[in-house]
Amino acid sequence: MAAQAERRPTIVLVPGAWQRSLVFDGVQHKLRLIGYPTVLVDHLSTGAEPPTIELSDDVDNLHNVLQQLVDEGKDVVVVAHLYGGVVASCAVEGLDVPALRRAGRRGGVIMLAYLSAFGDYCRTTDEANVFYNDLSVAEQEKWIATMTHMPVAVFKSKSTYEPWHAMPCMYVFCTNDNAIPMALQTGMADQMGSITTYVIDSSHSPFLSSPDDVIKGVELAARIGEEKKSL
Repeated sequence: MAAQAERRPTIVLVPGAWQRSLVFDGVQHKLRLIGYPTVLVDHLSTGAEPPTIELSDDVDNLHNVLQQLVDEGKDVVVVAHLYGGVVASCAVEGLDVPALRRAGRRGGVIMLAYLSAFGDYCRTTDEANVFYNDLSVAEQEKWIATMTHMPVAVFKSKSTYEPWHAMPCMYVFCTNDNAIPMALQTGMADQMGSITTYVIDSSHSPFLSSPDDVIKGVELAARIGEEKKSL
């Protein structure tokens, strides 16, 4: 298993707003069982007190994690949910494989997968319906209890980088997403040009309700990223 993990890219899982990375615990466990090194990254802004954190702080935080992995010569697949997609878009700047190869370096971000991510933000008090509409009531209550506040500043900042011009990207559609309707997801994916797409029949939180489908999507992202890296 150690040798297999050494050959496989590292998967970095980035949550959206209001949620901590523990929502990815189940997916992380299953990915590790099949040989993928996996890292969870929390946003500095999630639950921040005082609420003065901005988008740039979250970007720097994630970039530092990715930079360390790349400095170790590792190939990296970033999977980012909702607000995490905005953070990841900026954080991967300069870490694409072509740029690193030109500098004589190994490793790099080989794929950025947007999991019902990018674009507008929703604020709601109806978390069960918006985030977890395909979970049981007990599971809805469990995960709602883990949600927290976000500084308003992170929603006022603009993204500064469009990574799909420099590296392979993928958009994961969630067909029953009540936070970002399919029409909006499709519109955002279309803006990214020729990218890989993958569809999950789930709510806004497929890592909780459809973890096996998320893992299949991650494996697809890793495979395509590795293939395109060698071109």
